[in-house]
Amino acid sequence: MKTRSFLAVALLLVSVPFAPAKTEVEAWSYTGTDIYPSAIIATALVDWNADGEEEGEDAIPVLGDRNGWVGARLLDVPAGSKVKVEVTGEGWLKTSKVEVVVEDDEEEVIVMPKGVFDFDALRAVRQQKPANLSVKVTLNGKQMPEQNEVVTLRSINECPFAVIFGEGDEATADDLSWMFAAYVNENHPWIDSILKEALDAKLVDSFDGYQSKDPEKVIAQVFAIWHVLQRHGMKYSDITNTPKSKFAAAQTVRFLDDSIKATQANCVDGSVIFASILTKISINCGLVLVPGHCFVCFDLDPDGELDVAASDDERTVIGLETTMLGSTDLKPVAELKNLPAKTRAKVAQKEGESSAATFGGAIDVASQVFSEHGAEFDEDGSAYQVIPIAAARELGIMPIASGESK
Repeated sequence: MKTRSFLAVALLLVSVPFAPAKTEVEAWSYTGTDIYPSAIIATALVDWNADGEEEGEDAIPVLGDRNGWVGARLLDVPAGSKVKVEVTGEGWLKTSKVEVVVEDDEEEVIVMPKGVFDFDALRAVRQQKPANLSVKVTLNGKQMPEQNEVVTLRSINECPFAVIFGEGDEATADDLSWMFAAYVNENHPWIDSILKEALDAKLVDSFDGYQSKDPEKVIAQVFAIWHVLQRHGMKYSDITNTPKSKFAAAQTVRFLDDSIKATQANCVDGSVIFASILTKISINCGLVLVPGHCFVCFDLDPDGELDVAASDDERTVIGLETTMLGSTDLKPVAELKNLPAKTRAKVAQKEGESSAATFGGAIDVASQVFSEHGAEFDEDGSAYQVIPIAAARELGIMPIASGESK
């Protein structure tokens, strides 16, 4: 997973010169004037610098909280300068402060305090709206002009998968595709009811992950989930667009309960549902990203590493094309229960066979991608990649709570 960088191409908001020291100060945000609540919440526990990786030569010096999202950018700072920075975001960021010393002469430096975010307020943003950001800087005991900027709080359902620096041919980007894993919520309270439906339908005896040590039983558990979701009437819906931003590339991703209530899901939504449930039952899974598309994969081997680049004979990873979920129309669970027992049994058997055929087709379509593009998944910077949910959690990417309680 690629981590955040601080490039020489900065995101300028407002610049006000401070004449005596010839130092300028600007409000600064990693994602420009667009603030993504989803990213702030998902990365609240992430330490991007835990591996001690050094920044490149063009990197801007960052002081204070290197894991921060907002702060101040100072230009032409003399060596030994004492800098105090205070940032406040009305209604979303409580006053956050930091004091640092700039040891060397710096043409530019970013200073960020540890953000005291109002996570509940950020999670509640379902539609984009304007918000205020205030940045106060004191340089060597002298108060510099306060910076006040209007930023845009984006919807919690907007998932930024790249941050853009610069424009045109000079533009570069940070890969944030791991953010999709934040919408995988293995703790969602609705998952238990979905698993119960599958057990009540006698599709499997239990959801025990890999305990049986039988790959066929692992597949059976995944099919049971597939079948129940088909009974809920899930259909593919190509709703992915978000309001345009010049600072980030993003896609709309629904929470699990939103998709199930709406009975529709785009490719990421459907993959998120399956990854949430599979993670809950301890089946190793990941989100597969290919140009313009996403599907889910899971490993039949409890010790597997989701190696989709392995040869067809050695690969233990199974792909599942979730957009085929609505290809078979099944009777809703409530309607099926109202049928006479004999009729119900016949319908269940017939629909089970139809559902199994669609499930098999979804596996074939997705797994074919591994056969044709396996090598591309191993290439640096490739548009073909797998986001292992377990690895995302280990990194610190937290699932975003939807707010539903049952």
